[in-house]
Amino acid sequence: MCLFLIILGEPVSYPVNQVDGFELTIEKPTWSPFKGYTIRWAVTANSKEIYSFGEDGSPGFEYLERHIDGQWYRLTYSQDIFPFNNLEFSLGGDSTGLQGSIVQKYDYYGTRLEAGTYRVVLEMKAKDGTPHYLAAEFDVE
Repeated sequence: MCLFLIILGEPVSYPVNQVDGFELTIEKPTWSPFKGYTIRWAVTANSKEIYSFGEDGSPGFEYLERHIDGQWYRLTYSQDIFPFNNLEFSLGGDSTGLQGSIVQKYDYYGTRLEAGTYRVVLEMKAKDGTPHYLAAEFDVE
């Protein structure tokens, strides 16, 4: 479970969904007045290439971004709890799926996201350390 303080970060401009055989899907986010939004995601892999998620004990590989005026912005956050610290997941080869969820509660903003278009982005790294990004969009009304 991740608890976040929402702050609009710097604009991002990296290509997404350009690795053959990997797909990120998300369920329609659910909302609770106590937890905020829960966004469940799943990655399916049909590739012999192996990619890592959460490598080197990085603070995370899951990002939430908002689309404003034709530009994507990563939402920065202050983490209270992050269960994947110091863990690494690999996908590809014999491993064909990975699932997780992002639980959002925005302190000082309540538990609601402003109306707009958002996307979940997962960062995965190739064997040589090159980052690649998977993304799936959703709308908040």
